[in-house]
Amino acid sequence: MNIAMAGLDYALAPIELRERLSFTKSQAGELAAHIRETRAGVLGCVLISTCNRTEIYLSCGEGEAPDPAALLCAAAGQEHAPFSHAFVTRRGEDAARHLCEVAAGLKSQIWGEDQIVSQVKTAIAAAREFGGADSVLETLFRTAVSAAKEVKTNVRLTGVSHSAAQRAVEVLERELGGLEGRTALVIGNGEMGRLAAGLLRDAGCAVTVTLRSYHHGETVVPRGCAVAPYEERYAAMERAQVLVSATTSPHFTVTAEEFAALARRPAVLVDLAIPRDIQPEAGALEGVRLFNVDQLGEGYRPELPARVGEIIEKHMDRLRQWAGYRERIPAGEQAAPRFPLFIDLRGRRVVMVGGGAIACRRISVLQSFGAEVTVVAPVWKGRGEPERWLARPYEKGDLNGALLAVAATDDRAVNRQVGEDARALGIPVSVADAQEECTFFFPAVCLGDGLVAGVVSDGVGHRRTAEAAKAIRKTLEELA
Repeated sequence: MNIAMAGLDYALAPIELRERLSFTKSQAGELAAHIRETRAGVLGCVLISTCNRTEIYLSCGEGEAPDPAALLCAAAGQEHAPFSHAFVTRRGEDAARHLCEVAAGLKSQIWGEDQIVSQVKTAIAAAREFGGADSVLETLFRTAVSAAKEVKTNVRLTGVSHSAAQRAVEVLERELGGLEGRTALVIGNGEMGRLAAGLLRDAGCAVTVTLRSYHHGETVVPRGCAVAPYEERYAAMERAQVLVSATTSPHFTVTAEEFAALARRPAVLVDLAIPRDIQPEAGALEGVRLFNVDQLGEGYRPELPARVGEIIEKHMDRLRQWAGYRERIPAGEQAAPRFPLFIDLRGRRVVMVGGGAIACRRISVLQSFGAEVTVVAPVWKGRGEPERWLARPYEKGDLNGALLAVAATDDRAVNRQVGEDARALGIPVSVADAQEECTFFFPAVCLGDGLVAGVVSDGVGHRRTAEAAKAIRKTLEELA
């Protein structure tokens, strides 16, 4: 795997520098796609942008990978020089292991935070949506998320605040001697804002949340919270003892001048945003205390439990195995498109290994074409029990007599084994978490009046596949 990354985080870059390379989800996706499309030798690009960090991940062709930090700065219209001392560059396995640790919250300023794993998932999803990701980065990010989930499930990280919002509430409780009966204003109704509002409410605060617009049935307001129009936020501040701001605005939501002009001001301000929401000078006013994300993260840094390292190394081994398998496949075969073969499944045996969400969706499609599907899985998460269900782990021999096989478990080793067994038997196989191990792809199925069409991508262009399938379905409907 020829991968490289460069990271800008709280450890070396102050907030004033980080906010210059801070991006929304769509901005990150568009920038990743732009880098992939315009830079020779870059096969894939993903950007992670959070309040703590901005990181760029590159998948490259043969030869030396470009400098990811310089590439990011150039694409974002920023001079590289001011950032040169703050970026940390990693390559190969070092980059992969770092991403696993990031996803698990081990590199976060608030150690062990819960939100970073969803932010890593958001990053790869945005890159996929805009066409920035490739199969290498898809696999790398999937591995990191799996490692993080196992760490969260199996390792108890005691004494740690698991989100910036939670840490903010702890700081507010400390500064005010408790929050019971206090009044709080939260600016922003995104994920972080809603989380902060809910935690403040649970701590005993009367909470008001600002909204830029409200659509009944669409806008989610935290339970038990009042609302105020964003445009009236300064008036709402005069009734609040606590102010928390958590928006994605590129501009200050609270300026020092307008804040100073208030007849009555909140005593404690918490800025959870990058770029910052609250102009720093507001914190210099008499009787006002302002905390930003850097200050919230100061303090606790426990020793890394040995079990965490074991889990990450296990997932790194799986990544190495995948990379080794991929390298053994000739480049021409990796790039070859799939021939659209339409076969009769009526009454034919298909083996589905796995009982999760992916398996359930694919069984439904297969059964709609008349296949007799045998499920091999210890647990089935679909509606009702399958008619043919072996309620146990996969065993060698389960594929005997099958026309098709599908591996759709959450265990990389099991999926790989199913793929190997199927190929040895000459049975076409779809491996849900490794497109390079598939001998057939599940298509987006489009049905019309006596017509069937299927659309597959190269494993990367999922957005284009969805758009093409939508257009084809519309065409088939018009022909009916």
